[in-house]
Amino acid sequence: MDKRLPFEGVKVVEWTQAINGPWTGAWFSDFGAEVIKIESTKFPEMGRVSSPYKDNIPGPNRSVTFNTFNTGKKSFTVDLKHPRGRELFMGLVQWADIVLQNQRPGLMKKMGFGYEELRKVKEDIIVMDISIMGQEGPLVGVGGWGSNSMAQSGQFYYYRFPDSGPLSPGFTAVPDAIGPMYAAMAGIAALDYKRQTGKGQYLDISQLEPMVHFLGPAVLNYTMNNRIQPPIGSRDPDAAPHNAFRCRGDDRWCVIAVFTDQEWQAFCRVLGNPEWTQSAKFATLSSRKENESELEERISQWTMQYTPREVMTMMQEAGVPAGVVQNVEDIVDFDPQVKARELLLTLHHEVVGDYLHTRWPFIMSNTPPDIKTGPLMGEHNHYICTEILGMSDEEFVELINEEVVA
Repeated sequence: MDKRLPFEGVKVVEWTQAINGPWTGAWFSDFGAEVIKIESTKFPEMGRVSSPYKDNIPGPNRSVTFNTFNTGKKSFTVDLKHPRGRELFMGLVQWADIVLQNQRPGLMKKMGFGYEELRKVKEDIIVMDISIMGQEGPLVGVGGWGSNSMAQSGQFYYYRFPDSGPLSPGFTAVPDAIGPMYAAMAGIAALDYKRQTGKGQYLDISQLEPMVHFLGPAVLNYTMNNRIQPPIGSRDPDAAPHNAFRCRGDDRWCVIAVFTDQEWQAFCRVLGNPEWTQSAKFATLSSRKENESELEERISQWTMQYTPREVMTMMQEAGVPAGVVQNVEDIVDFDPQVKARELLLTLHHEVVGDYLHTRWPFIMSNTPPDIKTGPLMGEHNHYICTEILGMSDEEFVELINEEVVA
């Protein structure tokens, strides 16, 4: 790539696992930073032992999950419990601009890698500590996963229909997708501050807190009206219809959302202005909300005559917001917008082979990301020891023999 990337020259040491931490690191590596991922052969990073695997055969270099969230990084397998391993880590801290970690709160400090200890090695270091609850407060030290923060942030309360229990959003917990964006923004701000002042800083990043932001109106409703907003499923208090409607085909659906009188009139025209649409029960938004169940049943009788794409096309052409409820096959094989904007890239991995990878969800005209595959476990051990840490080949072999580097 000819153009200089935004993070070119930035150096990151990353000790993370699962999704939130690794995905944060990928924001830096894909945009030019050199990111060294600390790993262990004794305790492989969770992503390496998570499905799906190539050909459904498990292996530390066969996980598509790992490759998805660790693009462009360099892998360094080192035993941080060994005194020489600790020395190597501190050597990398001296080299780095950022140390990024999402281990259980307190572990880094317990191992002698807390912020104050790292500052003694590199005064202007930026340390990004990512955790579920943060590094302070009565729940500090609580471990968990994205589902924990989904629950405790109130999101699970609203991810459901009125008469059902909480629902999971699917493969990736929402905090694991949203958290890295907030973390990356914090890291960018810290880098800018360092550029202006020459000083580093400590970033305490909670996975819970970004999710509370997304409660928005529910928080305002409670603080202003003392009202706990109930779960409403796919409906909306300011629209009717506003739901997913069954269409022709096996488990096929289309979402339709009508907010304004103009959209309602256009919606009725698409249906052919059947007699029921002229009823007083559906004449206004308030009356449609009062009779919403009957309204949805009548709409479903119409949508089931068509495929979801036919429903979407007819509605959109009339100016009514609508969208197919797509599955993965729809997105990968059929969605024309995904194809036109080249959202899915083909990457080639030494073990996995060719696979599809989602590019970052924006297009930059001058500095697009340079996305490479994730590293093999320990792939860059020799490079890191000899090129970055300045060791001889003999010293490198000695580290292998002592099982400091594996």
